[in-house]
Amino acid sequence: MKNVRLAFLFILFFNSLIYSQSQKNHDEFKNKVKANSKLFTSDINKAYSELNSLIKTSRILKDSLSEMQLLEKKCRYFYNKNLVDSLIISSEELHKASDKYKNVYYEAMANVYIAETYSVNKLYDKAIIHLNNAYSILKQDQSDSKKIFYAKANVLSSFANVYLDKGEPKNAAKKILEEIKSGKQIKEKSEFEEFQYLNYSNLSSIYAEYNLDSAFYFAKKSIEIRPTGISEEKSMISNFTVIGKYYKKRKEYEKSIINFHKALKISQRTGIELNINDTYKSLHEIYRETGRKDSADFYENKIKQNDLQMLQSKYNSLQEVMNKDEEEQNKKLTLNFFIWGISILIVLAISIFFYVRLKKKKVVENNQNLHDLYQHLIALLQNNDPGFMFAFENAFPEFSDKLLKINPELQQSEIEFCALLKLKLTTKEIAKYTFIETRTVQNKKYRIRKKLEIPQSVDIYNWIDNI
Repeated sequence: MKNVRLAFLFILFFNSLIYSQSQKNHDEFKNKVKANSKLFTSDINKAYSELNSLIKTSRILKDSLSEMQLLEKKCRYFYNKNLVDSLIISSEELHKASDKYKNVYYEAMANVYIAETYSVNKLYDKAIIHLNNAYSILKQDQSDSKKIFYAKANVLSSFANVYLDKGEPKNAAKKILEEIKSGKQIKEKSEFEEFQYLNYSNLSSIYAEYNLDSAFYFAKKSIEIRPTGISEEKSMISNFTVIGKYYKKRKEYEKSIINFHKALKISQRTGIELNINDTYKSLHEIYRETGRKDSADFYENKIKQNDLQMLQSKYNSLQEVMNKDEEEQNKKLTLNFFIWGISILIVLAISIFFYVRLKKKKVVENNQNLHDLYQHLIALLQNNDPGFMFAFENAFPEFSDKLLKINPELQQSEIEFCALLKLKLTTKEIAKYTFIETRTVQNKKYRIRKKLEIPQSVDIYNWIDNI
């Protein structure tokens, strides 16, 4: 009898250990999901790299809520990167999970993302059907929770996106104004300001299509009421882009360039590339208008590269849309197949055209690629162009990070000085281009040597060039 009791106590103790460990694993996982959500607001690419592993863990732990949350993050990533082909696949994955777990919020959000993919492919009626579905689903929830309120606001924003894609910006503005009006339900001041900060930014983007004065007003208003500590960078990219367009129209080109580069800097830091081509095109036009050929050529190449990527993404998404429609409408199989085939031929022809052009250009450029790049950057420096460091970091994306790993206390001005050394500019050239004395340049070299611990026996230019 004593042995039986001991066995029972052992089993009880063993099970409690297992439960305790299981609970610990769940808590650690929840913290990882929370950290990933925070990372999404500052570095979308790094956050995305963690998603597949986290989704796999959520399924092992049978944490359905975290699984849907992570799948929705995946959708948001592809939306922000203009990758509509991947967006339609991930939104269908979210739709299946939300249907399986009977979750109203994520089922609605899946419909919102599916609608966005239809809208991009100019299937506006289908997009509106999915948005109406999303709104109907949300109305089933009678909890009056904040999450449902914000989901309804997302649906209104998506309606605005569809109207913009249709070329109806005034109808799009009406939807955002409706969303702004709904904000009266929010009682807490900071939460209300954050909600309207995002809405004013969206409204500004819409007005930019037909009334730049109003667009400028709402972009400035959005920036003015932006709550401290908020990391919603997508809206700030939009705000700076709109302000850049406003000054471009007024031919105040330097102010315009500064604001466009602010938008690009946030985009580069966070990885958000939504509508980035609009900024590239505006900068290309400004530099061409002001006779800065090197800068104009630089952004023309960026536009071509981005166009090719978006074209490929749209082509792939069109295939996914066609496959989805084929499952839903078997009676129209022949017609769908014909459209699919024609679309492939058209897109392939355009893709081949762009590919051949880019390949020819690369063959010509590769012979003196490095020389031309250096000359382009030096030209920006000579012109005192504010886009110099942005262009340099595009050319050498890991340069700053490698320097900061050696000495995290390096100042931005010291990193910029190292960039000049990377271009192999002499002491006299640096002094000339930066309007300082040669002795000051020599002193800066000495301080850089000390901060980066470069031995006196080593040539500083060779050392920097290997970074």
